[in-house]
Amino acid sequence: MDSNLRKVQLAELEILKYFIDICKKNNLKYFMQGGTFLGAVRHKGFIPWDDDIDIAMPRDDYEKLIKIVSKDKNNKFVFDNFKVNKESLMYVSRFENRKVKIEDSSTTKTKYRYAWIDIFPLDGMPNLKLLRIIHKYHLLYIRLLFQYSQYSNIVNQKISGRPLYEIFLIWLGKMVNFEKIICTKKIMYKLDKNLMKYNFADSNYVVNFMGAYKFKEMFEKKVYEKCKLYDFENIKLNAPSNYDLYLT
Repeated sequence: MDSNLRKVQLAELEILKYFIDICKKNNLKYFMQGGTFLGAVRHKGFIPWDDDIDIAMPRDDYEKLIKIVSKDKNNKFVFDNFKVNKESLMYVSRFENRKVKIEDSSTTKTKYRYAWIDIFPLDGMPNLKLLRIIHKYHLLYIRLLFQYSQYSNIVNQKISGRPLYEIFLIWLGKMVNFEKIICTKKIMYKLDKNLMKYNFADSNYVVNFMGAYKFKEMFEKKVYEKCKLYDFENIKLNAPSNYDLYLT
């Protein structure tokens, strides 16, 4: 394994331990997501080539985390999202270790990031199928505007195998300078309002909408009601017991 990549992984593991400690002290729920969950099942740790950690929390716990961390002036790591940092264009919350710097050339503008872990909100969806479909496409439209509003900074143009409609939308983003006509801050608040429209506790379906897979990460809530601890490097992390359903 590349020594620099391993250095990043170990830095992120320290952030993760810090986050888990906050959750334990404040009785907050969390779940592994995406590649982090796959890595736990397949490798009992990071996927060898993975360079980030993805965690999700029920919306209420997610909002509590933001309040807890924003009040704590002695945070070991930097916490960032648009609700606590007026300069931030991050919707998803993130803990960063700013001692470990990473070059990112996946977008139009090469930039530098820090070792981080992402914390995603899990939001409720309408119980009625028709309303669920309507809400789904409304959210996708708002997310598209959000991505166009900072196209050169957040759209990964190096992902292969995209469907044709995504290839077209990326081409359109190159042709039209949406960043000049769409206000990111306004779109984030609109996105936030709509994601919180349906309460997690009252919903039969929940979604990690801001994750990489969008509605492929929508499940019946009961998937998250039966969980267990999985080995991940030298710690244990919580995730749904039915890993095959989730990961497939």
